[in-house]
Amino acid sequence: MTLKSGTLSLSFFLGVALSAVFVIGFTAGTFFGSAHANAGAETSDKNLKDFLTAYHLVTQRSYYRPFDKRHLVYAAIDGMLAATGDPHTLFFSPSDNQVASQELNGVQFSGIGAIVKTSGHHLLEIVAPLPKGPAARAGIRAGDVVTKIDGLPVSQMSESTAVAKIHGRPGTVVRLTVVRSHGASLGVAVKRAQIPPITAYGQVKPHHVGYLQIYSYGDSTSNQVRDALAMLRQAHVRGIVIDLRENPGGYVDAAQRVVSQFVNRGIVAYEQGTDKRLSPLPVIRMPYVTHVPLAILVDGGTASAAEITAGALRDDAGARLFGTRTYGKGSMQSVYALADGSSIRLTDRLWLTPKKRSIQQVGLKPDVVIAPSDTSGGISDLQLRAAEGYLARVEAR
Repeated sequence: MTLKSGTLSLSFFLGVALSAVFVIGFTAGTFFGSAHANAGAETSDKNLKDFLTAYHLVTQRSYYRPFDKRHLVYAAIDGMLAATGDPHTLFFSPSDNQVASQELNGVQFSGIGAIVKTSGHHLLEIVAPLPKGPAARAGIRAGDVVTKIDGLPVSQMSESTAVAKIHGRPGTVVRLTVVRSHGASLGVAVKRAQIPPITAYGQVKPHHVGYLQIYSYGDSTSNQVRDALAMLRQAHVRGIVIDLRENPGGYVDAAQRVVSQFVNRGIVAYEQGTDKRLSPLPVIRMPYVTHVPLAILVDGGTASAAEITAGALRDDAGARLFGTRTYGKGSMQSVYALADGSSIRLTDRLWLTPKKRSIQQVGLKPDVVIAPSDTSGGISDLQLRAAEGYLARVEAR
């Protein structure tokens, strides 16, 4: 099956992953069920008998034999789920499951450990070296522009070629020529290493404003957010911009842990099952940065667990939202594992914000609506500039 693709605002991660993120369209990881829970269901069901009759006819009497029986079963399951009319109820083959997990949690690569974006004339600008990573240890700073890789001009390379040249075997050295913001040029030798997947990172912006970008909600997201917040707290930032643009979501419990780092108590979201009763998803007692003004960047690619985060921090922490209306995925899916490693993602609940507002198919409307421009974090990123300006005004009061 095919997964829909989306694009993050940064061009790519050096030594981590390319920026293409697959919008798998579900909030997974709320809990894992077993398809065998109802294995004793009525096998005398007439519809099931009809299906088995059709299956045996196709596999035993069709002129166009032989068939891949597993493929037939997968197609039948896929068709049955499609017949529900719910775009988020999906069948995942074993390989689909592996891809989905990698896209939520990231894939480990060997590289220099830096987040970059493309700059003018096909150059690479260092957005942030990862704390304690190879680039940071070699003295590379945020804002450095890479002009040469192993003596070859970056301006004569494609993005993919430049990334490939920076990637390499752990322990090998890549020599970079970088230009500092004041114009000084210097050569830096960086020893490549295995870099853990990145789903979030932070940096300090001018005027004591912190910036936290979350790309997806995987197993390591909460810890990476905590590391970023530790760095921002050490820098004594007076406000934080949380960038959730083009964030397709991920695990609900990851969103719960992220929200819980900003608030002391309260509700992250409410879950509403088929019985229509509301069950609270509480804040976990793990606050790290509280009482700091927050501005959240959102757009039409902000979905699922990212919308849970934005809605919770607006309701619980007074955060203001900047950008455009979010995707509007207010449903939750449970994951049921099948015996062969495939799985079914089944919609069984809706979620509501702490103020009990549903965002299903309507999304979150920002407090300050700003049409998208350049969202790469550069000078023309109007949404980011507006959020930073808001935090500066709040801090000045």
